[in-house]
Amino acid sequence: MSILITGGSGFIGHNLVEYFLAKKYSILYPSRKELNLTDSESVEKYLKSNTIETIVHCATTRLDGKNYPSNTCEMNLRMFFNLQKYKNPSTKLINLGSGSEYARAYWHKKMPEEYYDTHTPNDGHSYAKYLISKYIKQINKKDLICLRIFGIYGRYEDYRYKFISNAIVKNILKLPIVINQNVIYDYLYITDFCRIMEHFVNNNVKNVKNKIFNVCPTKSIDLITIANIINKVSGYESEIRVLNARIGVEYSGDNKKLLSEIGNFKFVSQENAIADLFKYYSGLKDTLDVAAIKKDSYLQYAEKLCVNYFSKKNEK
Repeated sequence: MSILITGGSGFIGHNLVEYFLAKKYSILYPSRKELNLTDSESVEKYLKSNTIETIVHCATTRLDGKNYPSNTCEMNLRMFFNLQKYKNPSTKLINLGSGSEYARAYWHKKMPEEYYDTHTPNDGHSYAKYLISKYIKQINKKDLICLRIFGIYGRYEDYRYKFISNAIVKNILKLPIVINQNVIYDYLYITDFCRIMEHFVNNNVKNVKNKIFNVCPTKSIDLITIANIINKVSGYESEIRVLNARIGVEYSGDNKKLLSEIGNFKFVSQENAIADLFKYYSGLKDTLDVAAIKKDSYLQYAEKLCVNYFSKKNEK
């Protein structure tokens, strides 16, 4: 099995590359210099020069902290449609979607795939994901699949801005874990995602009408519970501060279609996943960006997101 993984230097792509290499798959994970996905000639040349059975499309416009550049929508669309245009017709293309396609202002508990297109997302990144899903749904070809991710965490993510890694690092540094407001999420550990991806790489979907799947665990979890698990795993009790009493909008998906496709799948428990990630960051303690953690850009981002979300809700 030959697999092209785009975005191999990013959080998800990096983990997928490691996972499939460890399992002795034939993997291509070119750098941007080797393959510029926004350039049609570069994509055409690369795909014609390599034999590829499956493309796992993880690449996206790079974040600057927590902000995307203004041309994000265009660049993300160019990446996907260049791959779709120039790939061999027999090559499977697995695109990574996002729960943000459901539009943040309208999120609710356990959103099913059928909730898609009820509302249109406002930001460029989510809108590009939304449009790609619409294309995959409407064209309904067996070689196109979208895996719609909600919360996902693990090694190689940016611990300055991702809650679980951020909270683990704060505990290791014996700092308080400060939560702007409690929220319920569907958090999937990266190793589970890699196992799910392997299924879709090796198998055609059972129901040809299902081309888009919510990829999320069955049990959701809130941020305070996560912080308490981290304290338990660590043995050190970081102070847990919650600045805002109100509960944020839940971000979770219905995974029934996923489970009907992949069968008897057992998700790693959050306790075991967090313990594994804690061990990873403990090994990196001497290299952690302590100044950035103390500055707490993640909290500043969360506060800004909260203000923007509730102001838009109040406008309705």
